Amino acid sequence: MSTSKIRTTLTVAFAHRGNQSVRIKAIYEPNDPYAVHLVFPSPTGRRELIWTFARSLLVHGMRQQQTEAPVGEGDITVGPAEARNYVEIVLHPFGRATTRLYARRDELTSFVAQAYEKVPDEQEDAWIDWREAWSWLHRCVLQGGAA
Repeated sequence: MSTSKIRTTLTVAFAHRGNQSVRIKAIYEPNDPYAVHLVFPSPTGRRELIWTFARSLLVHGMRQQQTEAPVGEGDITVGPAEARNYVEIVLHPFGRATTRLYARRDELTSFVAQAYEKVPDEQEDAWIDWREAWSWLHRCVLQGGAA
């Protein structure tokens, strides 16, 4: 099993910036098989901003029809955009204004296909290092230590 990451660059447009396009990174790590990461460049150039959410949320949102509501609760929702060749991703940071962005459907589809080729659906558990997971749980929760 290859544990190499899948990295791709996505073109996204921010609604609050007049749909100005920005390039962001999408990352999938087989050792964290349930998650995907969107990495945004920092406006200040100091640190990247990373949003991590369920791979299945991305897929379910991409499958929504134009007449259906976006999926997701909490920090991120994913659903169809008015333009059929885009997917709408809405970020709801705690205590901050909502950020609505539009990602190209073809780029997301390619990224998701690579992720599922690497780790097929319902085989995610085989990729988790359970010994390390339990060790982390013991350190962080039971002993009150830092991650």
